[in-house]
Amino acid sequence: MTRLVNPATGEVFAEVPDTSPEQVDAAVARAAAAYERWRWVAPGERARLLRRFAAVVDAHVEELARIEVRNSGHPIGGARGEAGNV
Repeated sequence: MTRLVNPATGEVFAEVPDTSPEQVDAAVARAAAAYERWRWVAPGERARLLRRFAAVVDAHVEELARIEVRNSGHPIGGARGEAGNV
C-alpha cells in the first residue's frame, strides 16, 4: 500500500494499493487496444468527444485543483490554472 502525503502539511490523505508488474502489463495492453480503436474514430467524432471531456473538466475545475493542491502542494491559484489547461 502506498500512502499519498500532502507535501505542505505532511498529512496522509489517501492510500492506494500497489500494483504488480502483471497489473501494469495488463493496463498497458488495455491502453494499446484503446488506441487502436481511437485511431479509427473520425475527426469530427473525436472533436465531439474531446469537447465533451473538456466540458466535464470545466465543471470540476475546483475539485481537480484541490486534488492537485493536496497531491503536490501547489498554490490553489496555480492548481486552478493547471486544471483549466487539461
